Amino acid sequence: MTRLSLILLIVVYMCMSVSIVIAQEEDAVGGATVKGEVIDTSAQQNPIAGVTVTIVNSATGKEYTVKTDKNGAYEKKGLPAGRYMIGVSKPGYSERVGRPKVVAAGGEVFDKIKMRKKGIAAVDAAQEDIVGGATIKGEVIDLSPEQRPIAGVTVKIVNAATGKEHTVKTDKNGAYEKKGLPAGRYTISVSKPGYGERVGKSKVVADGGEIFDRIKMRKKENIFTFLMDTFGFLLLSLFIVFILIFTGAEL
Repeated sequence: MTRLSLILLIVVYMCMSVSIVIAQEEDAVGGATVKGEVIDTSAQQNPIAGVTVTIVNSATGKEYTVKTDKNGAYEKKGLPAGRYMIGVSKPGYSERVGRPKVVAAGGEVFDKIKMRKKGIAAVDAAQEDIVGGATIKGEVIDLSPEQRPIAGVTVKIVNAATGKEHTVKTDKNGAYEKKGLPAGRYTISVSKPGYGERVGKSKVVADGGEIFDRIKMRKKENIFTFLMDTFGFLLLSLFIVFILIFTGAEL
C-alpha cells in the first residue's frame, strides 16, 4: 500500500467518524429542546407559517434548521446542552436574530420571535405601543455638585435594528419614560438648547422588561457656567467678592 493510499484511508475514516458524531449530536437521546413561535408585529400577533428557523450552537457553529408550522410553532429536539443563537427568515419579511439562549442537558427553552413584513412603515402603530412591551425610562441631570434635574430635554430612543425613533420630553423632575417598545437594542440621545448634546451607551431591553438610564448634560461652555458647574454657588460668590475687592483697591 502506498503512502498516498494510506493517507486517503485515514481521511475517509476520519470523515466517517465525524459524520457519526454529528449524527449522534443531531438527535441525542434525552438531549435539550429549543422551541417557540414566530408571529408578526400586528396588534393581532398573527402566527407566520413556513419561516426558516436556524438554531446555531455558539460553541461549535453547528446549525440546525426547522420550519414553522401553520401555527407559527417550531421545535428542535435532541440538541447538546449549550448556548444557541436563533435566527428567522422568510421571503417578504425582515430577517431577525434573537438573543442567545442557554439550555441544559435534557432541558427546554421557549422563544417567541416577532417578524415585520417588508414595506410596512416604521411608524407602524402596532409597534409604537405594544401591549406589555418593554419600557425605557430614566432621568437627565446637570454636572453641578447638586446634580440638578433638567426639564424639557428632548430624549430620542432609537431602535438599533429598525431605526425606529421614539421621542419624549423630560418633566420638571428631569424624568422621562417610554412604554410599549419592542424588545431589542436601543440608543438614547438627549438635547436641549444651551446644553451640549449627549448620546449614551446602547441598552438592551427584553420583552416586557424595563431599564433605567441616568444621563448627565453639560451647559455650553463659558466662564460663568464653568465656574458654576465646577465650584458651585459658594465658591463663585467668594470669587465675585474677591474681584470686587481687587477692583476697588485699584480704583
